[in-house]
Amino acid sequence: HQSDVLGVYRMVDTYNDRPVYKQEGGENYIYYSSASSSWLVGTVVGHQYGWLRNSSTAASSARWLPDLSSGWEYRQEDSTSSWQSDDGTLRIESLRDVEKVTELIRDIKNAEEID
Repeated sequence: HQSDVLGVYRMVDTYNDRPVYKQEGGENYIYYSSASSSWLVGTVVGHQYGWLRNSSTAASSARWLPDLSSGWEYRQEDSTSSWQSDDGTLRIESLRDVEKVTELIRDIKNAEEID
């Protein structure tokens, strides 16, 4: 489920001369792939397979994730190659209130389990 990539990510390393962010309490990373000139969210740094990506023109020159305010796509759950960009709410941003965001994410995941 795409909700598995929700969360707070903190910078833990660098890869391809850019920061690598690790999901708190999860298995996902955000990293830049020079092979595909895109930022990816996935479980293995350096792999071309991910759950989210940003391959916009700005992605190849962005040195920090907060520089990319748009252009994020998600992978169709039943596909390895179909990327969707129809979710205008999909974004990655710098946070000021981590506790509040963590609580919101918990609520979203709990609501999904009820459905």
